[in-house]
Amino acid sequence: MNKIDRRSSTLLSIVVMVFIGLISLTGCSFVTNDETNNDTETKEEVNPGDITKPNQSASESYYGEWIINQVQAYGVGTYSKEDAESLVGKSLTFTANKASYFGDQPSDIEKVATNPIYTKTIITESDFVSKYRIPFDLLGIKAPTITEINVSDSNGQVSIFFIKDDNTLIISGGGTYFELSRKVSKNQ
Repeated sequence: MNKIDRRSSTLLSIVVMVFIGLISLTGCSFVTNDETNNDTETKEEVNPGDITKPNQSASESYYGEWIINQVQAYGVGTYSKEDAESLVGKSLTFTANKASYFGDQPSDIEKVATNPIYTKTIITESDFVSKYRIPFDLLGIKAPTITEINVSDSNGQVSIFFIKDDNTLIISGGGTYFELSRKVSKNQ
């Protein structure tokens, strides 16, 4: 080997070692978006009630039939005022075995997901405003945090709603927020 070949070989070896070292260091500092948001968004510890698996027998406070009783607030989205108001009086169901769809089109309410997965997240008001661009007071929320329930199935997201109290939910669809009241059976 001549002098130039040895220098090239040595230089190439150094470049490869530096490159491999940088790659390994980069892998060590990888942080997910969830990890970086831990200081502002509080997620509950993973308990059986936090992620409800399909057909789980635990009864959640939001399980049952719900009636859309009013448009709570309009945001930027796909629903016209007429679309939103046409949904008042419609019912939605959330149980261990099925969940109503609610999304960017008013017709989404006609679909039902089987074996839904419910994921709870506690959200502060500032994180809510950052994520949804609407303050708590427009939704009638007096607490400093709210519980978000993200409903999904094997096809993806089904709906997102928020627990205001045991008998009131707020659901978001088409950039509009609706207040839901628990449907009470005549036998109760």
